[in-house]
Amino acid sequence: MNTDGKVVIENQFGTTDHDHLGKLLTYAAGIDAEFVIWLAEEFRDEHRSVLEWLNTAAPGGAMFFGVKPRVLRLNGAEQLGFDFMVVVEPNDWERKLQDSESLSMREQAYKDFFSDLADAYADANPRWYRVKAQPQGWLGFGAGVSGCTFNWAFHHGPELAVELYIDTSDKERNEAIYSKLKADQDVIESELGNVVWEQLPDKQACRIKVTQSIEDNIEELSAMQKESLIEWAVQQMNAFRAVFEPRLSSV
Repeated sequence: MNTDGKVVIENQFGTTDHDHLGKLLTYAAGIDAEFVIWLAEEFRDEHRSVLEWLNTAAPGGAMFFGVKPRVLRLNGAEQLGFDFMVVVEPNDWERKLQDSESLSMREQAYKDFFSDLADAYADANPRWYRVKAQPQGWLGFGAGVSGCTFNWAFHHGPELAVELYIDTSDKERNEAIYSKLKADQDVIESELGNVVWEQLPDKQACRIKVTQSIEDNIEELSAMQKESLIEWAVQQMNAFRAVFEPRLSSV
């Protein structure tokens, strides 16, 4: 969406902190910003809550966004690209976007599926900080280590995966985390079953996943098939986190 409004962008390496939050608000007040964007690798729950509160209470109708950038290398290409995951946005922002651009059938199907999945996972895990579904083929949240996320993702196959995606800004760091986890491969697979280990040598990131094959693309699945997938995805994510979170705390 195009705008002539004033924009403040605060960039931060690593996990959000109070110092950068203070700078963000100072800059926004200084120019009477209409759009206030905080980019960081990970967002603490309290800082997400602050941004959400500001979206309901900020004077002058300023809109606050929390955004996580990721560096991607697609299909072994030499050039790097960027992906931006919106973790906080104004309550009516999605409606405004939909007013300005229509979603394809697949994008809408992704958004509806992951919205239902997020609701189901939040019901099963009341302390989980619910993330907002977007019209894309994956939904993720922080794994407690900067650059690592737990994702639900649709892949070619087609299949739905529950995965740990390791994508720090350093390929060697990614591979070191991956290798340390893979050293426990036998134990991990005894707890999770069939685990797919993907070091992805042609990319910067590494990935570890469990998968469920599906019969068709997301927009072609029946309501019963989607319900079954969501049940599987909730159970598998709980098992996945139970296995990997303690190990990630020591990497």
